[in-house]
Amino acid sequence: MAHMSRMSRSRSRSPFVPVDQAVRYCQASLTCQVSTDDVRMLIAMHILPAFEANGHALVLEDDLASLRRILRAAPCFRTDEFIGRTLFSKGIPARLRPRPDTYIDLVPDGANADPTFYAALRNLVSAPPFRHRGALGHAESIPYFLRRLVTSSPSIRDYAYGQQLRAAQVTSSRASQFANSAYYMVSKRGLAGFLVEALSSVVASNATVIDLMCGSGAAAAAFSKVWRTIASDAQEFCRILARVQGGGFSASRAEKILKHVVPCAHDHARALQDHLNEILRWEDSIFHGNVGPHLLAEYARFLETIPTYPRLGAFAGWNPSREVETRKADPTVAPYCLFTAYFANIYFGVRQCVEIDSIRFAISTIDDDLSREWALGALIASASALGTTYGGHFAQPRTKGASDLTLSNLSGIIERRAYSISHEFAVRLLSLAEESERAKRPIETVDGPWERALVALDKMVGDVPTGVYLDAPYTREEYSRYYHVLETIVAYSYPSAVGQGKVPDKRQGQRFRSEFFSRTPSRIRDTLARVLTEVLLRGWTCAWSYSDSGIASIPSVIDAVRQNVDCSVRSYATPYEHRPQSGSYVKKVKEYLLILSPRGKRRPSPRR
Repeated sequence: MAHMSRMSRSRSRSPFVPVDQAVRYCQASLTCQVSTDDVRMLIAMHILPAFEANGHALVLEDDLASLRRILRAAPCFRTDEFIGRTLFSKGIPARLRPRPDTYIDLVPDGANADPTFYAALRNLVSAPPFRHRGALGHAESIPYFLRRLVTSSPSIRDYAYGQQLRAAQVTSSRASQFANSAYYMVSKRGLAGFLVEALSSVVASNATVIDLMCGSGAAAAAFSKVWRTIASDAQEFCRILARVQGGGFSASRAEKILKHVVPCAHDHARALQDHLNEILRWEDSIFHGNVGPHLLAEYARFLETIPTYPRLGAFAGWNPSREVETRKADPTVAPYCLFTAYFANIYFGVRQCVEIDSIRFAISTIDDDLSREWALGALIASASALGTTYGGHFAQPRTKGASDLTLSNLSGIIERRAYSISHEFAVRLLSLAEESERAKRPIETVDGPWERALVALDKMVGDVPTGVYLDAPYTREEYSRYYHVLETIVAYSYPSAVGQGKVPDKRQGQRFRSEFFSRTPSRIRDTLARVLTEVLLRGWTCAWSYSDSGIASIPSVIDAVRQNVDCSVRSYATPYEHRPQSGSYVKKVKEYLLILSPRGKRRPSPRR
């Protein structure tokens, strides 16, 4: 009974300490004699993450405990050795000396380093004590994430080399570049090394890592270089993008696909073009014209004349509404014409849409599931890269129509819409296949949303140590609206088309409804806490990505989780640059990775 009471108290007590009380905590609980300046200096160096809540700066008790050794060495910050500290506007020293035989050059204030550096530095200074192996007899200087580490300890040297080798593994592949050439909201490509380095502190090499809301698949691609990786998402195009960034495919298989798809798509295009000959000739004449006022007027007339679903009307025998209504009853009717009917002159040129429809038809005739999935991945990536979009997403087109055309944007629109989707598809499929041959392991996938995925994952991972990466939305925006075109490529079901963006109607259940779509921070907090709790109750470690620009308060989410499950919490932080939805400017934020580890034995998860 007393044990249960202690457990209840440990859960109800917040694991955060106000920064102005951190000195007292260190002195009382860690026997460290530090000053407020020492604590704030570690925060400024991103070694000790700090969080804002109700106007107060907070740090985690577990973070302070993990930094016990460097906190005890804090007086070294104030020695005369750091004469370069005046170069830093916030008083950050030029070097950090975690132990007498080692120092590390730091990043100048305001100059961003590779985010991996911050996770690596955090791990280096908080790693368990290294076994004494004698001294090197000299101070060895080695490159350290574009900085410099000097040490006479062979253990420190080897640890640092291991960190950089792991980072090189993560960044060596070009697969994610080919799969995600277009801008994807909060893509974790730039944070891949940071995430892997942070996870490596708690996830063993024989563990399984689950990317529970994989989005573009960039994080899953990074994890698969080190661990068995399973990716999940509520949207199928996301799962496919993740899959094609792993192993299990080959260049010879890609060539075989192209030998089937290219002639099949060519035959299909000829059948579809029979309905569009006059329209395509008109478009070709525009794309080969000289940019000027005359071409601007001509292209504006072209956009106004050619109908798209659901607008009623016809031109030269092409009636998209009639064609769509026929295929709503049976989506397998050939020729396929979804993109030509919906998105011509919206996100793609007319000929580009004919190419997409034709390639998609050819892919549907592939008998092998794996080959069909890889081909879909290449087509998704091609459409994502070549779409004429606003800010890189498909919630709305770059221009609202002919009235938005100007001489300044006409050239760019025509240039992008003149690209060949077929050529792009072939290049991407071959490139992804070549990278897959070099990949260490495949990326497995599980259908979402997250609750459904967790039930399936219980059986897939069994008793193997498991880490779950959670990259839930930071804002209330719904990705199903921003990337509906990519999901439509996969489903190909002739959905409704609402507004200028031609978005499937959520009220009809035609696109995914996110639990995070809310203006109420407390609702988002409760949803995040529920996901984290479900993961921890399975006995799995959970690494949660979030930003200081997110709607929910990180401390409030962690406190809510701790009401449900006893867990330790440590964190990592790095400065980072996000491109908001418009992609027109860079937003500087602080990215966090909070690692929650359950204490005690695994308990059965509640089933619904």
